[in-house]
Amino acid sequence: MGFVDVVMSNEVDVFSGSKHESDAKEFDTRGVTVYARKPATS
Repeated sequence: MGFVDVVMSNEVDVFSGSKHESDAKEFDTRGVTVYARKPATS
């Protein structure tokens, strides 16, 4: 079975200020936090 109650946060520029920032911008790379849970089994 898959995950339930999936929630995604806002996009974040996780590479801002890093030495690979220009590479990330070239590919429009973003980070996002995903919250989810496995359903209870009986």
